[in-house]
Amino acid sequence: MKKMKRFAALALALGLTLTLGACKKSGLSTFDAKAYVEGLLKETYLGEFDEGYMTLVGITEEEAQATYENSLDVESNNFYYFYDIEYPAEEFHEKMMDLYKRIYAHAKFEVVSAAEQDDGSFSVKLSIEPINIVQLAEAKFEEAMQPFYDKYPMEVQQAMSDAEYEAMDQEYAQMILDLYESVMPEIGNEEAQSLSVQIEKGEDGYYSLTDDDFNRIDSLIINYNLTPVTGE
Repeated sequence: MKKMKRFAALALALGLTLTLGACKKSGLSTFDAKAYVEGLLKETYLGEFDEGYMTLVGITEEEAQATYENSLDVESNNFYYFYDIEYPAEEFHEKMMDLYKRIYAHAKFEVVSAAEQDDGSFSVKLSIEPINIVQLAEAKFEEAMQPFYDKYPMEVQQAMSDAEYEAMDQEYAQMILDLYESVMPEIGNEEAQSLSVQIEKGEDGYYSLTDDDFNRIDSLIINYNLTPVTGE
């Protein structure tokens, strides 16, 4: 069941992305480009809302708060795909969002520089220190989850009713959450990775970070890989 396919499901999680704010149509400077990227990352991962950033993208603090909460929701759903959790209850989802709020508090990033390109776009260089929570949990996963697999071998799972399967799935989810909670005191960051992203002017005339580049940033904030991550 889950032990066999939980990593294959990660590909689906990559489709869950955030809606990015856009900044003003004209007169963008390298200072604005740096402020935009830094403000976007603080909003998304730390729940911090700089006045300059909110003015730049034309949003209120309430809207910024909604974006932050959406990021916690998206990351929680990514977690379900990653571990093949099929029936997360509402109360469990709230616990997951709280967990990611505490994980994201360890996000470490720096906007190093910004430069305007010949085509009017801006290249922004970042340094990110990936959070190592997944590696900590994975190191203990087999031992922590063995009681589950002993209790629910394949033949037992195949004989379950839908209600029994859902209850088992929620038991499985709670065990994984407990595992993550157990390694939270050890959480830290890996060696800094560098990458450059582009702020481009869209057809509507507004500048924004591309979805692809945001996903590149997001993939470095928390290291979900079981091999070392690399930047550019």
